Amino acid sequence: LGLMRFAAAPLSSALLFLAATLPTAGSRTTRSIGFRPSGRISRARTKSVSCSAKSSSRLATRRSSIGGLVGSSAFLFGLKDRIAAADDASPDLSANSDKFVTFSSGKPAPVLCTQAKEGMKKRRGIIDVSDASIFERTECSLGGYVTKTPYSLNAPEYFQPLTGYFNGGPDPAGFLDMRLETPAFGGDRPVTIVVSDGKTPDRKNYPWIGKNSITELGNPDEFLKIFAPQLSVSEKYVSSEEINGVTYYRYLLYKQAANYNNRKVISAAVYNGDLVTCVGLASESNWEKAKPVLLEVVNSFRVG
Repeated sequence: LGLMRFAAAPLSSALLFLAATLPTAGSRTTRSIGFRPSGRISRARTKSVSCSAKSSSRLATRRSSIGGLVGSSAFLFGLKDRIAAADDASPDLSANSDKFVTFSSGKPAPVLCTQAKEGMKKRRGIIDVSDASIFERTECSLGGYVTKTPYSLNAPEYFQPLTGYFNGGPDPAGFLDMRLETPAFGGDRPVTIVVSDGKTPDRKNYPWIGKNSITELGNPDEFLKIFAPQLSVSEKYVSSEEINGVTYYRYLLYKQAANYNNRKVISAAVYNGDLVTCVGLASESNWEKAKPVLLEVVNSFRVG
């Protein structure tokens, strides 16, 4: 997952980390941290306590009803129905809210991709794919840049895949395997979805290499500590789900900060010795509108 470290850093290098499960064939087993038969989940709250500390015993925990967290309940335990809130929360997207398409690695993108024009690829800062002076639309294939593990996810067709950067991939630094962007939710920056293998230049040890399942690295909280020992969050929700023999650890993270994408929705899995993560990112300015869509997208993430 190349964790999206909660720092105001360039998107391509800072968020290699780790939504609406669409109906799929096969068995599904759900296990969750803090799940209650009463239909409630535990919400851990902390004042920026590092996940590397023994925070689980120190966090003040309280129950939050599923109805009070439309995104989290759907995200943690799968959607049985498409989240209708997307229509209500974002009127300009209502016509497209049900037009989900499948983005699969190793296959042509289901929509036109976006690439920077000549002379514009070294630009840094917030990406605005609607800026025709910088970007142009083109056909492209998806994935295969940092992981060979096949994967797919379902997202609205207004998400645009980026292409044409390092080795033809979706980001200048070459750390991402797929990157989807959309300005459709407004706010001070785009809503983003990225897929990564979790490898970064500043890390040499990858304990997930050679593992058959993410469960071999501990439960969701334990895995997060291994993966990102310095991670500090204000709130987090975690869960585990097994689908067709593959276990996915899922996270909903919030860091109280401004000027960057401080809302993260994550799904991570280990498959044939490789870690693959899908991350949805939004800022405080567009989170409420983007939340139901991001939850659905990230929950649809599948490997293998």
